[in-house]
Amino acid sequence: MKKIDKKMLLFGILLCLLPMLIGFYYYDLLPDKIAIHFNMQGNPDNFVSKTWGIVGLPLVMGAVFLVLSIALDVQETGKKGASLVKMIIPIMSILLQGALIYYALDNNFDVGKLTLFTVGIIFMVVGNYLPKKEYWGKYNFNLCGLEKGLDEQKFIRIYSRFMVVSGVLIFLSSFFDNRLGISIVIIFAILSAILPFYLAKKYRTKS
Repeated sequence: MKKIDKKMLLFGILLCLLPMLIGFYYYDLLPDKIAIHFNMQGNPDNFVSKTWGIVGLPLVMGAVFLVLSIALDVQETGKKGASLVKMIIPIMSILLQGALIYYALDNNFDVGKLTLFTVGIIFMVVGNYLPKKEYWGKYNFNLCGLEKGLDEQKFIRIYSRFMVVSGVLIFLSSFFDNRLGISIVIIFAILSAILPFYLAKKYRTKS
């Protein structure tokens, strides 16, 4: 079993927690309640105390990073690919927590658009690097047995294009009404779960 990359683990967790410093820096300027969730119109619909609003998301993202990092290392994912996927979490933590703090200071800031913008870029980046096998070492598929005899290159090539197109559309949706963007994200989330099984059946090599 591959060893856990402890340096990356510590570095990533610290990055996830870094936004706390921003919150505590502006602590006296922040309202007593901070919005942490927004409806499809971009209006806040869930609030928490100022302190929990500062530490909550970074702690959750740090925990997600911990679990994801260990899982990728245990599965022996290629170092470059593992690092690429791992760093998505700290980046999201910094951007989203920064957005929540900024919104608390200036209610005119649109957190939803930043979220769509960020998700779109992440999809495009991952989709671009997915076909580069030197990043991943080997692809670990678990498609209920359908991965047996799978033509990996065709599968990855098509799925990576799907991710890039998804990312572009999500990115562009950030310039329009948030409801459109959220609808697109939901549609592509469902398709991303279904598409691998369809492709696995279509691109199985003859035994």
